[in-house]
Amino acid sequence: TGIAAVLALQVNEEELVKRLLNRGKTSGRSDDTDESVIRKRFSVYNEETSPVADHYKKSKKFHSIEGEGTIDEIFDRLSAAIEKQMKKEADL
Repeated sequence: TGIAAVLALQVNEEELVKRLLNRGKTSGRSDDTDESVIRKRFSVYNEETSPVADHYKKSKKFHSIEGEGTIDEIFDRLSAAIEKQMKKEADL
């Protein structure tokens, strides 16, 4: 059946750095405590993962979801995108 949809949470870089540094306080992951390592991840994403997203954008399977707000707000956005895609697939 293939991939029906790709959902990507969009969060600005500064917010992500803040979240990961906060996670590093309790995660035990040393890479979450070093801001330069975290920022390097964004560089790798832009170089390696972003082209994959572009592929799915061309086939209209990529959906960007606002990833800032409360957990419930983000969950509702993800759920709505999934439900919309499921309806679209059912209509085919």
